[in-house]
Amino acid sequence: MIMRQRVVLLAALALASVASAAGYYLPGTYPQEFVVAQQLQADVNSLTSAETELPFDYYSLPFCKPAEGARKSLNSINPGTIFMGSRIQNSPYNFTMLIDERGKLVCQPEGFYPSLTAAEVDNLNEKIDQQYRIRLILDNLPVTTYDLEENPESVRPGYEVGYQKDGKRYINNHLMFKILVHQTNGQYTKAKENMAEIEAAAIVEGGARRMLKQAKQQDVDDPAGLTSDEFSELDVLDDSNSMYMVVGFEVMACSIKRKAGARVEPLSCVGNEDRVPEPQEVTADAKIVYTYDVYWEESDISWASRWDAYLNMPGGRVHWFSILNSLMVVLVMSSIVAMIMMRTIRRDLQRYEGLLGDAGNDMEESGWKMVSGDVFRPPKNAILLCVQIGSGVQIITSAFATLFFAALGFLSPASRGALLTALLVMYLLLAVAAGFASVWLWGIIHRSYEGWYAVAWRVACYFPGISLLVLSVLNVLIHQTGSSGAIPLGAFFSLVSLWFLISIPLCFSGGMIAAKQPIVTYPTRTNQIPRHIPPPHWASHPYVLFAAAGLLPFGTIFVELYFAMTSIWQGYFYYIFGFCFVVGALTVIITIEVAIVTTYVQLCAEDYQWWWRSFLRGGSLALYMALYAVGFLFNTLHLLSGFLSVLLYLSYMVLILWAVYLAMGTVGFASSFLFTYKIFASVKAD
Repeated sequence: MIMRQRVVLLAALALASVASAAGYYLPGTYPQEFVVAQQLQADVNSLTSAETELPFDYYSLPFCKPAEGARKSLNSINPGTIFMGSRIQNSPYNFTMLIDERGKLVCQPEGFYPSLTAAEVDNLNEKIDQQYRIRLILDNLPVTTYDLEENPESVRPGYEVGYQKDGKRYINNHLMFKILVHQTNGQYTKAKENMAEIEAAAIVEGGARRMLKQAKQQDVDDPAGLTSDEFSELDVLDDSNSMYMVVGFEVMACSIKRKAGARVEPLSCVGNEDRVPEPQEVTADAKIVYTYDVYWEESDISWASRWDAYLNMPGGRVHWFSILNSLMVVLVMSSIVAMIMMRTIRRDLQRYEGLLGDAGNDMEESGWKMVSGDVFRPPKNAILLCVQIGSGVQIITSAFATLFFAALGFLSPASRGALLTALLVMYLLLAVAAGFASVWLWGIIHRSYEGWYAVAWRVACYFPGISLLVLSVLNVLIHQTGSSGAIPLGAFFSLVSLWFLISIPLCFSGGMIAAKQPIVTYPTRTNQIPRHIPPPHWASHPYVLFAAAGLLPFGTIFVELYFAMTSIWQGYFYYIFGFCFVVGALTVIITIEVAIVTTYVQLCAEDYQWWWRSFLRGGSLALYMALYAVGFLFNTLHLLSGFLSVLLYLSYMVLILWAVYLAMGTVGFASSFLFTYKIFASVKAD
């Protein structure tokens, strides 16, 4: 019965979101409504800093714990949050709906934190110097120092632990909270009590009642099974049933020195012109009094729009100009490819056929037709090529599948860790594609599927095995710092178990399916003696083609790469997955077109060694991204402190760039293979 209710709930939510475009929102949580004077408790997330990239547990600093003790938030634990180092726990910050409060004590029952030890002072000073930020969460909304109603260009969650001035460190021990609420009629609470009414509740919130009336006039059955009387009862509620939703969580942090055990004076972060409070310095034996004020404010922001300010990304026009620029590049490259396919190759075929038909013609053939007897000669180290192609297929399919669902809104940042979890699940399941692609290509090159299991085993262990090895070394180093970014031993072994129990068997399953497929027949016969490759012209030199192949795709992703890197390494939200998906698709298209053009140029130079070179040219995008990553480190992350922090950045970027190299190399190879096969299939055999 419970499972059936959950299915009905999900179906109703889907129908309601389709029925009301204005209310379309998939935040990962159900709307929570609160009555006046109802108690709310904030949660705390891990401390983060853009200067170290090492998260730490909130209670690793001398902060007061709740009277009931610190507890982990179990509903926020998933593979994504574990790998990101997020540790969400309850906090001592409590609020009463719509009741302003001033000078509340955080530490209960003493009212202050005991005398700081030398170790605690050093820990606090280090975190202040490294600009660590405290991230509180209320009703799944992160706290921010920005004014959410002013529609800021970008929002960074959290507030700083403290600040440094004149060589001294001061802790932000007083917080002024402003909580934005939106008044409702309690429709979500009522619908939650009766699962069958949830669709109507969502429609009421979205303002689409006329759609439901139109459906009823057409005698369409109501999926929720509501009668007209029940719907009217739900819509018409008196003021006594008014409830409130949290739609904003703002804070102003400051440092105020208070005497431990004394009455809390009405001092705040602003409005103290007559008496400027003395800040709380971090010193040994200091007894810190943590206090906070709470102010409530009604807002026109609806629950469906409460994440808009957090997810707002600067430079909206820049994204559109970037996409338009990429579209122009695609059109130009498409014209060049069309000219090659429709004019140049057709002209070459007519000329070659004319030469073949003229027995007395002494003209010598030249160009790509001359390598017809060598163009499908097996490449060197073919098994490594197959393994890398299989790995690239797995990476690019899992990345685009994840981006597709993210672009549709199913992977909102409100559901913490959902994006990384979805990417991990997709990667594990699509191991079947990696096994199929690698074994299928092995059969084409080797002309038989003999030894396919060795290929499947290598592709199953190649990228994930090396990645896990790198992560293991980094995890040991992170663990030595006490950071919450270290993956727990149990979670790490669970990841390895998923690799062995899901990924590897699926990879072998894909290889087994491929081994039963017929081997593709080459359109030409391969000569026994390899043909001599003439010295290339500078324009068709392999290095020139390699450098040129990655330039246009990099120009396509340059703008989006900046925003993605800034969000990942500086703690901002990134939620423009629609732009990212479009830019990714355009990059793939441009890579395909560039691969066709460069392969054609190479074959015209009578160079038939296109197998590896087409793969390398496709992956050359990673080289330009690597140069950009180095520049980003020195220009944007120049404050990154410590050897481990720099090592983490470089290690993670190397893994990302390696994945890009494999994925785009696969795109370049696949398009070159199909192009080469098609043009030589059009040539009449001698």
